[in-house]
Amino acid sequence: MAKRRRSPAAEGAGSRGVSAEEKIARLLGLLFVKDIKKKTDQVPLLRRIGFEVSEVANMLNMTENHVKVADHLGRKKKAG
Repeated sequence: MAKRRRSPAAEGAGSRGVSAEEKIARLLGLLFVKDIKKKTDQVPLLRRIGFEVSEVANMLNMTENHVKVADHLGRKKKAG
């Protein structure tokens, strides 16, 4: 069984805090995709505007592998 990623809240509670700039970037990213209902449709947009796989995974509470697959399928759907 695959290991589940911890939630962003749980990661922020550890020794590494989230900087103010990172919080602002996450907020702006989420505002950018707020009207898109499916997380898998949000992923390619967030990746296209510059968020890393790990950042998107944290923002949307997804695994990094799920983000990579959703990004690939989203780009493939757009090209086809």
